[in-house]
Amino acid sequence: MASNEPERKYIGLPALFLLFLFAFSFACSKGEEDMIRADSISLPEIIGSWKLEGPPQTITRETIFDYMDGGGELYLAYKFERLLVYKYLDGAENEILVEIYEMKHPDEAFGLLSLDWSGEPANLSPGTGPLPENPVCPAYTALYGEGLLRARVDNLYLRVLALRETPGVKEIILKLGKTIAGHASQATFPALLDVIRPKADSIWQIKKDRTSYFHSHLILNSLYYLSHENILHLDPTREAIYTEWTQRDLANKKSARMIIIKYPEVQKAGAALADFLGAYLQEKAERLAEISLSEKEKAIQVEDGWLGWKLAGNYLVLVFEAPEEAAVKKLFVQLELR
Repeated sequence: MASNEPERKYIGLPALFLLFLFAFSFACSKGEEDMIRADSISLPEIIGSWKLEGPPQTITRETIFDYMDGGGELYLAYKFERLLVYKYLDGAENEILVEIYEMKHPDEAFGLLSLDWSGEPANLSPGTGPLPENPVCPAYTALYGEGLLRARVDNLYLRVLALRETPGVKEIILKLGKTIAGHASQATFPALLDVIRPKADSIWQIKKDRTSYFHSHLILNSLYYLSHENILHLDPTREAIYTEWTQRDLANKKSARMIIIKYPEVQKAGAALADFLGAYLQEKAERLAEISLSEKEKAIQVEDGWLGWKLAGNYLVLVFEAPEEAAVKKLFVQLELR
């Protein structure tokens, strides 16, 4: 049988270069094309007894503080691009606000939702089916409670709020959410979550509803306060997870807290650890004297339990409030830092 293989050898280098360039350009641009623009969403003018009031209000990075006094920092910390705000009114002048936040990447929309896992799970995209169980955090993409729907749809973060929870308003809110989520891709999770590998036979179990993804020290301080200063060198180029662990099958359960940070470079992770220890233990001079910064993994006892750290490449892991030194080690073995 004749083979076509020899013919494949005669593609010239210039042609190969053009093919490579095209493929590279397509790969680079495809990520941007996959992002949903907030202004591409089409909402119904009438839904039930509710009527859309005019065109949406557009909020940018420059005007977000005019729209929400004091709340803009939260969204800017998650790489906010723009916000469209729609208003629906019924015959009694009750109001529903639809806020569509366009973020730079789906991970940012996940991060916003992960700050609060409370509420009733809602499936806005029945065609895609529920997400598989995640061992690190809830798999919900939408949560409803007290007239407020919060959801992530690819790189969009949604807030649909009824200023007064009248009869039937929940159904309208969920319909609006489903309209927006109608063409969503299968939801994903930040890759950083994969470094946590909970062991089913460990006495320490992760509290999935306390897992949050973030970049900013301001967000970290809302989850677990360390310092008013940025002592862990957090910024948009760093990815971080906060979570909590609890002991199982014990009458007197104890807990511990964990922060995982991925830095862009190994040196930056080491520098962050050095500055953290100097700032966090500055009033404990005798403890600082015991510490060698060359130690990649260590646990020391402080006032509120055991503090542990692990430096692995460009990853830094911190454990707080562990009940004993052995607990720090048992938590570290549930990580796969690569």
